[in-house]
Amino acid sequence: PETSPHRTHTMALANAFSSLSLAAPSAAGLGFKKSVAAFVSPVARVGVSRVTFVVDAKQNKVARTLQSRTERLRNKMRKSEITTRMKKVFLKAQALKGMDVCTDSDIGELELLISQATKAVDKAVGKGVLHGNTGARRKSRMSKYKQELRRDKGLLVA
Repeated sequence: PETSPHRTHTMALANAFSSLSLAAPSAAGLGFKKSVAAFVSPVARVGVSRVTFVVDAKQNKVARTLQSRTERLRNKMRKSEITTRMKKVFLKAQALKGMDVCTDSDIGELELLISQATKAVDKAVGKGVLHGNTGARRKSRMSKYKQELRRDKGLLVA
C-alpha cells in the first residue's frame, strides 16, 4: 500500500524520537533539537523556519532612568523658583506693613513681585509640576497679603 507524505513524515519523527534518550545527549554531542532535526527531511523544516528578534529592555530602562532624573531636577528647579518668588513677596509685604507710610508706588513694587511669582506658578501648573488647585491657592495667598496691606494702610478704594 502507498503511504501519504504526512504519514511518512510522522514515521520519520517517531523514528527520531525512538533513538533519543532523555537522560543525556547523544554520543555525537548534539543537543535534543539538533538530533531531531537530523532525522527530519529539509522539506519539513522550511515551513517551521522563522526569524525571531530579541529586544533588550536594558537600554530602555537606562534611558528612562536618565529621563526621569532630568525631569525630577527640572521640576525641583521650578518648585524652588516658586518658593523663592513667593518668599520675596511675603518679605516685601512684611517690610511694607512695618513702615509708617506706604504709597501706591510701594504697592506697585509688591504687585510686580506678585506678577512674577504668578507667572512662575502658572508655568508650573501648565507643565504639570503643580496641581491646578495648588497653584490657585498660592496665587490667592499672595493677593490676600496685598489686600490686607492695602486695607491696613488705608489705600483700599471701594
